[in-house]
Amino acid sequence: MPKEPTKTPRKRGRPEMTASQKARMKKNISKTAQALFQDEGYAKVSMRKIAKEIGCTPMSLYRYYDSKIDILRSLWSDVLADLFSALETLPSSEEAHHRLRNLGVGYVTYWIDKPEHYRLVFMAEGVTQPHVSLFVDNPDIIAKYDIFLDAIQSLDGAGIPSEATKHKLDFFLSTLHGIAQNHITISGYPWSAPEKQIEYAVRALSGNSPEDL
Repeated sequence: MPKEPTKTPRKRGRPEMTASQKARMKKNISKTAQALFQDEGYAKVSMRKIAKEIGCTPMSLYRYYDSKIDILRSLWSDVLADLFSALETLPSSEEAHHRLRNLGVGYVTYWIDKPEHYRLVFMAEGVTQPHVSLFVDNPDIIAKYDIFLDAIQSLDGAGIPSEATKHKLDFFLSTLHGIAQNHITISGYPWSAPEKQIEYAVRALSGNSPEDL
């Protein structure tokens, strides 16, 4: 008699998730973690707490993220991608002065309009310097800020970045972050309009006197 075909044994446990299901799960983890970080502070949130909020086991999270800081770095990347995508759509200007000013205003306005993003990226408690260094030393992150470097080079009329160009870039970024943080964390003070402060910074970089404003 002919043998009956061998039946493939069923795998125990839950069926394998599809790629789209995994992507949705990863997005859900990020969204849930971001809400908890903002409400309770990064330092007070654990992987176990994130898992409980989602309704899964802590071990399930480690299939998607190696650690809590890994989730936070992913959120940082998402925020910066959103920010620089917005900057790239700003109206272009042939005049270097206007280009740098528009970038500065766009950068500061983004953070002021989304203070929760600023706090998530720059004010998360419990984040160590090594954790930050691994992120800011990332070539992809550094490359995003080249948009400011290019604008400052155009302002200087120089083809190759010099040490002075680096000083100007650091000064400008420090100014932008100071303006954003002051408006976000000390909002009760009547600060001058960001646009006006940024204009002063751009004029200083271009060698023009503030009285020319």
